[in-house]
Amino acid sequence: MRKVESKICEVREPVADVRDGRTNRQIHGKINRQWIQLSWMAICLFLTLPGAPTHASCPVELNPPRVVVRYGDSVSVNCTTSTDPEGMGWEVTFGGIGLQENVNFVTWTVGSLMDWTIEPKCYINPQNGSQCTEILPVILYKTPDSVSISPLSHSGPMMEGKEYQLQCDIQNIAPLQNLVVRWYKGNETIETQTFNDSTKKPVNISSTLTLTHRSYEGEVEYRCEAELDLGPEEPKPTALSSKPLNVTVYSHTNKSTTPTAKSLTTADARWDEPFNYGRTKWPESSEGTNVLLSGLKTPEEFIRGTW
Repeated sequence: MRKVESKICEVREPVADVRDGRTNRQIHGKINRQWIQLSWMAICLFLTLPGAPTHASCPVELNPPRVVVRYGDSVSVNCTTSTDPEGMGWEVTFGGIGLQENVNFVTWTVGSLMDWTIEPKCYINPQNGSQCTEILPVILYKTPDSVSISPLSHSGPMMEGKEYQLQCDIQNIAPLQNLVVRWYKGNETIETQTFNDSTKKPVNISSTLTLTHRSYEGEVEYRCEAELDLGPEEPKPTALSSKPLNVTVYSHTNKSTTPTAKSLTTADARWDEPFNYGRTKWPESSEGTNVLLSGLKTPEEFIRGTW
């Protein structure tokens, strides 16, 4: 067998045999030329591809590799190496450890962590080579002080077919990117909202729910809930829910002029509930104005009044 002499990434073209008009292959055997070219191209691509495995990573191990800590709680992390370094330590704003010689582990400990932007780094000085560091990922979290729900730019009952908005206010929570807000109608989850924001410090945030009632539903209960999703293996803080908001929904009906004790029907709305003579504020009419009945005590007084 002849020795094949070729350079990496160089694909030679077939050489014509002028003696018999046939094409000889420099690589013996009946191998398709296109297949050879593709194979060499793949080899060249692998050799020149960026991100090939290297040994440039810092030879240390953090235990645990990341920490999730409630604001004000303690934290402790070991940094170890299997090498024999000149020294190692922790570079951090709180609880830092200077260069420790002739050791293969150092422990970072803080009794009460309260730095929202902390970024601890374990560093090592090898016998031969330059210093390298390994950053410890830290998530410092705080559950909200309060969660509340309220109508947005509206008061009183809601009408069928009209669009309304509810607002959920969440006070003093962090980090925002781990917050999950869930809206409930009764016991049913009707909307979930997350936030793409890298803010680490506590913030006040609001979530808005837009709704339209399509049919007569009577009284409906809404509430919102705030929860921090810190990962499947991390602490799961208790979700905090708002107090329920009870909303009365009314439907449109045909015109009638006779109010009764069981239902009050007008040109644009009907209340299918016992007549409340002591009401001072009634639902909005179709023109968007509030009907005030202050001082009216009976249906007859209502009829004589101005709508």
